[in-house]
Amino acid sequence: MRHTITAILATGLLCGLAFLLMLAPLWRGFDALREIWPILLVIAALAALSVQANRHRGARLLSLAAFAVVLLPGVGETLHAWRGTPADPAPGAYEIAIGTHNLWGRNASPMQAATLLPPRAPDVLALQESFGKARETGEALAAQYAFGARCRSNRLLSSLPILDSGCVELPPAVLAAATIPCDWEMPPAVWARIQLPDGSEAVFVSVHLTWPFPGATQDCQRRGLSRALAQWPQERLVVMGDFNAAAPAFALARLDRDLGLTRRSIGIATFPAEGRFQQAGLGIPPVPPMLLGIDHIFAGDDWETVSIEAGPNTGSDHRPLLATLRLRAPDAQP
Repeated sequence: MRHTITAILATGLLCGLAFLLMLAPLWRGFDALREIWPILLVIAALAALSVQANRHRGARLLSLAAFAVVLLPGVGETLHAWRGTPADPAPGAYEIAIGTHNLWGRNASPMQAATLLPPRAPDVLALQESFGKARETGEALAAQYAFGARCRSNRLLSSLPILDSGCVELPPAVLAAATIPCDWEMPPAVWARIQLPDGSEAVFVSVHLTWPFPGATQDCQRRGLSRALAQWPQERLVVMGDFNAAAPAFALARLDRDLGLTRRSIGIATFPAEGRFQQAGLGIPPVPPMLLGIDHIFAGDDWETVSIEAGPNTGSDHRPLLATLRLRAPDAQP
Protein backbone atom coordinates (compact mmCIF):
# COMPACT_ATOMS: atom_id res chain seq x y z
CA MET A 1 0.00 0.00 0.00
CA ARG A 2 2.82 2.40 0.89
CA HIS A 3 4.48 1.84 -2.50
CA THR A 4 1.18 2.48 -4.27
CA ILE A 5 0.65 5.79 -2.46
CA THR A 6 4.23 6.83 -3.27
CA ALA A 7 3.71 5.99 -6.93
CA ILE A 8 0.45 7.94 -7.06
CA LEU A 9 1.98 11.02 -5.44
CA ALA A 10 5.13 10.94 -7.59
CA THR A 11 3.16 10.38 -10.79
CA GLY A 12 0.76 13.17 -9.84
CA LEU A 13 3.71 15.52 -9.27
CA LEU A 14 5.20 14.63 -12.65
CA CYS A 15 1.91 15.08 -14.48
CA GLY A 16 1.34 18.40 -12.73
CA LEU A 17 4.77 19.72 -13.73
CA ALA A 18 4.31 18.53 -17.30
CA PHE A 19 0.89 20.17 -17.53
CA LEU A 20 2.10 23.52 -16.16
CA LEU A 21 5.08 23.58 -18.54
CA MET A 22 2.74 22.93 -21.46
CA LEU A 23 0.73 26.03 -20.44
CA ALA A 24 3.83 28.27 -20.65
CA PRO A 25 2.82 29.88 -23.99
CA LEU A 26 -0.48 31.03 -22.48
CA TRP A 27 0.69 33.08 -19.49
CA ARG A 28 3.99 34.50 -18.25
CA GLY A 29 3.33 33.03 -14.79
CA PHE A 30 3.50 29.51 -16.22
CA ASP A 31 6.43 30.51 -18.41
CA ALA A 32 8.30 31.60 -15.27
CA LEU A 33 8.47 27.91 -14.34
CA ARG A 34 10.57 27.35 -17.45
CA GLU A 35 13.09 29.81 -16.01
CA ILE A 36 13.85 27.20 -13.33
CA TRP A 37 13.71 24.25 -15.72
CA PRO A 38 16.97 22.65 -14.46
CA ILE A 39 15.53 22.51 -10.94
CA LEU A 40 12.24 21.06 -12.20
CA LEU A 41 14.15 18.50 -14.26
CA VAL A 42 15.99 17.21 -11.18
CA ILE A 43 12.72 16.98 -9.25
CA ALA A 44 11.05 15.19 -12.16
CA ALA A 45 13.94 12.72 -12.53
CA LEU A 46 13.81 11.80 -8.84
CA ALA A 47 10.03 11.37 -9.00
CA ALA A 48 10.26 9.21 -12.14
CA LEU A 49 12.95 7.02 -10.60
CA SER A 50 10.86 6.47 -7.46
CA VAL A 51 7.97 5.20 -9.59
CA GLN A 52 10.09 2.77 -11.62
CA ALA A 53 10.44 0.51 -8.58
CA ASN A 54 6.65 0.17 -8.42
CA ARG A 55 5.01 -2.99 -9.72
CA HIS A 56 2.20 -1.12 -11.51
CA ARG A 57 3.24 -0.98 -15.14
CA GLY A 58 0.74 1.76 -15.99
CA ALA A 59 2.19 4.06 -13.35
CA ARG A 60 5.71 3.45 -14.62
CA LEU A 61 4.77 4.26 -18.21
CA LEU A 62 2.76 7.33 -17.25
CA SER A 63 5.61 8.67 -15.12
CA LEU A 64 8.09 8.20 -17.97
CA ALA A 65 5.77 9.97 -20.41
CA ALA A 66 5.34 12.89 -18.00
CA PHE A 67 9.11 13.04 -17.43
CA ALA A 68 9.63 13.22 -21.21
CA VAL A 69 7.28 16.22 -21.37
CA VAL A 70 9.29 17.96 -18.60
CA LEU A 71 12.56 17.10 -20.35
CA LEU A 72 11.55 18.20 -23.84
CA PRO A 73 11.66 22.03 -23.47
CA GLY A 74 15.39 22.06 -22.65
CA VAL A 75 16.57 19.63 -25.33
CA GLY A 76 17.06 22.30 -27.99
CA GLU A 77 19.25 24.50 -25.77
CA THR A 78 21.32 21.48 -24.71
CA LEU A 79 21.95 20.36 -28.28
CA HIS A 80 22.77 23.93 -29.31
CA ALA A 81 25.40 24.11 -26.55
CA TRP A 82 27.25 21.19 -28.14
CA ARG A 83 28.01 23.03 -31.37
CA GLY A 84 31.58 22.99 -32.59
CA THR A 85 34.06 25.83 -32.20
CA PRO A 86 34.65 28.33 -35.04
CA ALA A 87 37.14 27.58 -37.76
CA ASP A 88 40.62 29.07 -37.70
CA PRO A 89 40.51 32.81 -38.39
CA ALA A 90 40.98 34.08 -41.91
CA PRO A 91 43.70 36.67 -42.56
CA GLY A 92 42.55 40.09 -41.41
CA ALA A 93 40.36 38.82 -38.57
CA TYR A 94 41.09 39.79 -34.99
CA GLU A 95 39.71 39.02 -31.56
CA ILE A 96 38.56 41.01 -28.54
CA ALA A 97 38.02 39.80 -24.98
CA ILE A 98 34.80 41.03 -23.40
CA GLY A 99 32.73 40.35 -20.30
CA THR A 100 29.51 41.20 -18.53
CA HIS A 101 28.83 41.05 -14.81
CA ASN A 102 26.03 41.95 -12.43
CA LEU A 103 28.06 43.16 -9.44
CA TRP A 104 25.05 42.92 -7.09
CA GLY A 105 24.36 45.76 -4.68
CA ARG A 106 24.65 43.39 -1.68
CA ASN A 107 27.90 41.82 -2.86
CA ALA A 108 29.49 39.67 -0.13
CA SER A 109 33.10 40.50 -1.10
CA PRO A 110 32.78 43.42 -3.51
CA MET A 111 36.43 44.13 -4.32
CA GLN A 112 37.13 40.67 -5.72
CA ALA A 113 35.71 41.69 -9.08
CA ALA A 114 38.16 44.61 -9.34
CA THR A 115 41.02 42.11 -9.17
CA LEU A 116 39.61 39.18 -11.12
CA LEU A 117 37.80 40.74 -14.09
CA PRO A 118 40.23 43.10 -15.90
CA PRO A 119 42.72 40.35 -16.84
CA ARG A 120 39.89 38.19 -18.20
CA ALA A 121 37.91 40.89 -20.04
CA PRO A 122 40.61 43.41 -20.96
CA ASP A 123 38.92 45.04 -23.97
CA VAL A 124 35.28 45.75 -23.08
CA LEU A 125 33.54 45.10 -19.76
CA ALA A 126 29.81 45.62 -19.12
CA LEU A 127 28.64 46.06 -15.52
CA GLN A 128 25.21 46.11 -13.91
CA GLU A 129 24.11 46.96 -10.35
CA SER A 130 27.12 49.16 -9.67
CA PHE A 131 25.53 50.54 -6.51
CA GLY A 132 25.26 49.80 -2.80
CA LYS A 133 28.17 47.66 -1.66
CA ALA A 134 29.27 47.32 -5.29
CA ARG A 135 29.56 51.07 -5.90
CA GLU A 136 33.25 51.13 -4.97
CA THR A 137 33.79 48.05 -7.11
CA GLY A 138 32.54 49.91 -10.16
CA GLU A 139 34.81 52.83 -9.38
CA ALA A 140 37.84 50.55 -8.86
CA LEU A 141 37.18 48.78 -12.14
CA ALA A 142 36.68 52.06 -14.00
CA ALA A 143 40.09 53.24 -12.76
CA GLN A 144 41.71 50.31 -14.60
CA TYR A 145 40.23 51.20 -17.99
CA ALA A 146 41.14 54.14 -20.19
CA PHE A 147 37.56 54.80 -21.29
CA GLY A 148 34.16 54.44 -19.69
CA ALA A 149 30.46 55.22 -20.06
CA ARG A 150 27.72 55.11 -17.45
CA CYS A 151 23.94 55.27 -17.24
CA ARG A 152 22.29 54.81 -13.86
CA SER A 153 23.81 51.66 -12.33
CA ASN A 154 25.08 50.30 -15.67
CA ARG A 155 28.64 50.83 -16.93
CA LEU A 156 30.66 50.10 -20.03
CA LEU A 157 34.44 50.07 -19.56
CA SER A 158 36.83 49.85 -22.48
CA SER A 159 40.54 49.82 -23.18
CA LEU A 160 39.64 50.74 -26.76
CA PRO A 161 38.67 54.36 -27.54
CA ILE A 162 35.03 55.28 -26.88
CA LEU A 163 34.00 57.74 -29.58
CA ASP A 164 30.52 58.44 -28.25
CA SER A 165 28.22 57.08 -25.55
CA GLY A 166 25.02 57.65 -23.64
CA CYS A 167 21.89 56.13 -22.11
CA VAL A 168 19.73 53.99 -24.35
CA GLU A 169 16.72 56.28 -24.62
CA LEU A 170 13.50 56.82 -26.50
CA PRO A 171 13.91 58.34 -29.97
CA PRO A 172 12.93 62.03 -30.05
CA ALA A 173 9.98 61.28 -32.34
CA VAL A 174 8.54 58.94 -29.74
CA LEU A 175 9.09 61.40 -26.90
CA ALA A 176 7.05 63.95 -28.83
CA ALA A 177 4.23 61.52 -29.62
CA ALA A 178 1.31 60.31 -27.53
CA THR A 179 2.07 56.63 -26.89
CA ILE A 180 0.99 53.96 -24.48
CA PRO A 181 3.78 53.82 -21.83
CA CYS A 182 4.40 50.10 -22.24
CA ASP A 183 5.14 50.57 -25.94
CA TRP A 184 8.45 52.21 -25.06
CA GLU A 185 9.31 51.01 -21.56
CA MET A 186 13.12 51.20 -21.33
CA PRO A 187 15.38 49.14 -19.05
CA PRO A 188 18.55 50.67 -17.57
CA ALA A 189 21.07 50.50 -20.42
CA VAL A 190 24.20 52.34 -21.56
CA TRP A 191 25.72 52.28 -25.05
CA ALA A 192 29.16 53.16 -26.39
CA ARG A 193 30.46 53.51 -29.93
CA ILE A 194 33.94 52.02 -29.75
CA GLN A 195 36.82 52.27 -32.20
CA LEU A 196 38.23 48.85 -33.01
CA PRO A 197 41.94 48.18 -33.64
CA ASP A 198 41.50 48.37 -37.43
CA GLY A 199 39.96 51.83 -37.19
CA SER A 200 36.40 50.66 -37.78
CA GLU A 201 33.63 50.99 -35.18
CA ALA A 202 31.16 48.86 -33.26
CA VAL A 203 28.45 49.64 -30.72
CA PHE A 204 28.40 47.87 -27.35
CA VAL A 205 25.49 47.95 -24.89
CA SER A 206 25.22 47.04 -21.20
CA VAL A 207 21.63 46.35 -20.10
CA HIS A 208 19.70 45.12 -17.05
CA LEU A 209 16.13 43.90 -17.53
CA THR A 210 13.68 43.31 -14.72
CA TRP A 211 12.28 39.91 -13.73
CA PRO A 212 9.79 38.27 -16.12
CA PHE A 213 7.11 37.77 -13.48
CA PRO A 214 4.94 39.11 -11.92
CA GLY A 215 3.62 41.75 -14.24
CA ALA A 216 4.38 42.53 -17.85
CA THR A 217 7.20 45.02 -17.31
CA GLN A 218 9.89 42.80 -18.84
CA ASP A 219 7.78 42.33 -21.97
CA CYS A 220 7.50 46.11 -22.22
CA GLN A 221 11.24 46.60 -21.64
CA ARG A 222 12.09 43.99 -24.25
CA ARG A 223 10.03 45.73 -26.91
CA GLY A 224 11.34 49.18 -26.02
CA LEU A 225 14.95 48.01 -25.98
CA SER A 226 14.74 46.22 -29.33
CA ARG A 227 13.18 49.28 -30.98
CA ALA A 228 15.79 51.63 -29.50
CA LEU A 229 18.70 49.41 -30.59
CA ALA A 230 17.43 49.32 -34.18
CA GLN A 231 19.04 52.73 -34.78
CA TRP A 232 22.53 51.18 -34.96
CA PRO A 233 23.97 48.87 -37.63
CA GLN A 234 23.17 45.37 -36.45
CA GLU A 235 26.11 43.50 -37.98
CA ARG A 236 28.63 44.67 -35.35
CA LEU A 237 26.27 45.40 -32.47
CA VAL A 238 27.06 43.62 -29.16
CA VAL A 239 24.44 43.66 -26.39
CA MET A 240 25.27 42.09 -23.03
CA GLY A 241 24.07 42.10 -19.47
CA ASP A 242 21.60 40.65 -17.01
CA PHE A 243 18.44 39.84 -18.96
CA ASN A 244 16.69 37.94 -16.16
CA ALA A 245 15.56 35.36 -18.72
CA ALA A 246 16.76 31.77 -18.94
CA ALA A 247 16.26 28.99 -21.44
CA PRO A 248 13.93 27.32 -22.19
CA ALA A 249 11.52 30.10 -21.18
CA PHE A 250 9.58 31.82 -23.93
CA ALA A 251 10.72 35.11 -22.36
CA LEU A 252 14.25 34.40 -23.62
CA ALA A 253 12.99 33.16 -26.98
CA ARG A 254 11.16 36.46 -27.45
CA LEU A 255 14.38 38.33 -26.63
CA ASP A 256 16.20 36.28 -29.28
CA ARG A 257 13.48 37.16 -31.78
CA ASP A 258 13.09 40.87 -31.02
CA LEU A 259 16.76 41.79 -30.69
CA GLY A 260 17.52 40.14 -34.03
CA LEU A 261 21.04 39.24 -32.90
CA THR A 262 22.67 35.87 -32.25
CA ARG A 263 22.76 34.82 -28.60
CA ARG A 264 26.23 33.51 -27.82
CA SER A 265 25.50 32.44 -24.21
CA ILE A 266 24.06 28.98 -24.86
CA GLY A 267 23.67 26.62 -21.93
CA ILE A 268 25.85 28.64 -19.50
CA ALA A 269 24.51 28.96 -15.95
CA THR A 270 25.45 32.14 -14.05
CA PHE A 271 22.87 32.36 -11.24
CA PRO A 272 22.64 31.92 -8.25
CA ALA A 273 26.35 32.22 -7.53
CA GLU A 274 28.29 31.78 -4.31
CA GLY A 275 27.74 35.34 -3.13
CA ARG A 276 24.06 34.65 -2.52
CA PHE A 277 25.03 32.00 0.03
CA GLN A 278 27.89 34.03 1.51
CA GLN A 279 25.66 37.05 2.04
CA ALA A 280 23.13 34.86 3.86
CA GLY A 281 25.88 33.60 6.20
CA LEU A 282 25.89 30.07 4.75
CA GLY A 283 29.47 30.11 3.46
CA ILE A 284 30.69 29.07 0.02
CA PRO A 285 29.02 25.91 -1.34
CA PRO A 286 31.39 22.99 -2.03
CA VAL A 287 30.34 22.90 -5.70
CA PRO A 288 29.39 25.77 -8.02
CA PRO A 289 25.69 26.41 -7.30
CA MET A 290 24.68 28.11 -10.56
CA LEU A 291 21.62 26.59 -12.21
CA LEU A 292 20.14 29.32 -14.41
CA GLY A 293 21.61 31.17 -17.36
CA ILE A 294 20.13 34.67 -17.06
CA ASP A 295 23.22 36.66 -18.14
CA HIS A 296 23.72 36.81 -21.89
CA ILE A 297 25.79 38.15 -24.74
CA PHE A 298 24.10 38.90 -28.08
CA ALA A 299 26.16 39.86 -31.12
CA GLY A 300 25.66 40.65 -34.80
CA ASP A 301 26.65 38.48 -37.73
CA ASP A 302 30.10 40.03 -38.20
CA TRP A 303 31.22 38.47 -34.90
CA GLU A 304 32.23 34.85 -34.38
CA THR A 305 32.29 33.29 -30.92
CA VAL A 306 35.77 31.96 -30.14
CA SER A 307 35.03 31.11 -26.50
CA ILE A 308 32.48 31.88 -23.82
CA GLU A 309 32.26 30.76 -20.20
CA ALA A 310 31.11 31.65 -16.72
CA GLY A 311 33.83 33.48 -14.83
CA PRO A 312 35.05 33.18 -11.23
CA ASN A 313 33.24 33.83 -7.97
CA THR A 314 33.36 37.54 -7.16
CA GLY A 315 31.00 37.64 -4.17
CA SER A 316 28.03 38.52 -6.38
CA ASP A 317 24.88 36.44 -6.73
CA HIS A 318 25.84 36.19 -10.41
CA ARG A 319 28.95 34.76 -11.99
CA PRO A 320 30.43 36.98 -14.72
CA LEU A 321 30.09 35.91 -18.32
CA LEU A 322 33.38 36.12 -20.25
CA ALA A 323 33.81 35.74 -24.00
CA THR A 324 36.26 36.16 -26.83
CA LEU A 325 34.68 37.37 -30.06
CA ARG A 326 36.39 37.36 -33.43
CA LEU A 327 35.53 40.01 -35.99
CA ARG A 328 35.37 38.32 -39.34
CA ALA A 329 37.77 39.50 -42.03
CA PRO A 330 36.01 41.95 -44.40
CA ASP A 331 35.94 39.44 -47.27
CA ALA A 332 34.45 36.77 -44.96
CA GLN A 333 31.60 38.89 -43.56
CA PRO A 334 28.07 37.98 -44.65
